[in-house]
Amino acid sequence: MGSGIYVHAFRDGDVVPMDAAAVREVLVPYAPYDVPDGEPVEWVRAADGTDADVYLHLGVSFDRPGPGVLDIVAELARRTGAAIVLLGDPTVIVTSEDDVRQLPEDLRARAVVVPPAALTGQAIEQVVNPRPEPRRRPLLPPFPYHPDPVATGSVRAADELCACCGHDQGWIYTGPVHGEDVPDGRLCPYCIAYGTAARRLGVFFNDVDAGRMPDGTARQICERTPGFATWQDWGWPEHCRDGAVFLGAAGVRELRPYPDALDHLRRECAAWGWADGTAEEFLAALDKDGQPTAYLFRCRVCGTHLARADFS
Repeated sequence: MGSGIYVHAFRDGDVVPMDAAAVREVLVPYAPYDVPDGEPVEWVRAADGTDADVYLHLGVSFDRPGPGVLDIVAELARRTGAAIVLLGDPTVIVTSEDDVRQLPEDLRARAVVVPPAALTGQAIEQVVNPRPEPRRRPLLPPFPYHPDPVATGSVRAADELCACCGHDQGWIYTGPVHGEDVPDGRLCPYCIAYGTAARRLGVFFNDVDAGRMPDGTARQICERTPGFATWQDWGWPEHCRDGAVFLGAAGVRELRPYPDALDHLRRECAAWGWADGTAEEFLAALDKDGQPTAYLFRCRVCGTHLARADFS
């Protein structure tokens, strides 16, 4: 923002005195001290705690204003119709086209009109340091067995070329890729969803236990469903002769609302030959962001929740 901001009134190319009463009405509420009648405001403090020294002459200057002080500057310009001149920056902000015509000729080409209703501290910052609009990214394709891969961390927004289709689709897959000739680059979720990556590159993204679900379901999970990072390799869970829906990694806290998933883990621990006490200690240690961890699923047919536990 530079070291200072000037607020000046102009008429026919010359600087003219500002309305002293209006200036005082704007500044006094922000002075963190009592300002005697007839005395100028010497410094102001904004609502966010930032401050600036203030100097009154023909206009008003703010020395090293913090972000919140820009709102005070904007209020002063709105109330008085004065121009905002940024020290060290070629920009001049005015509130109307008529104000542009009142500026000195060398300032007119540098003027930016911001109507009073839109003139805020944030608007001043945007004029000085314009930020591009965030990229609008397309909708992701549907993944019946992994419905929210962004929430689970398997897909993220990225400006990156897909190693399969060669396009920047706005999203990139960050999960595991398996196959004999795995590409060096990463894949977009569209090449996964439409089976393009599986056909062109011979890759797959998940394992399934053969015979536990119909072949078409197994292929969709293997070839057209985003995978997720695990400590060990294991087959995608099945329930009611269908693949389960992956909801995300979970620790014991995330699993407590799903007692059916905890019971499923207890049965897994029993199948490993663990005693009840050991199993309960293991479940209590589950950590969403560490290990051991669990992975929460839901049956697409009956809605039962189930979970897999994993550790290195």
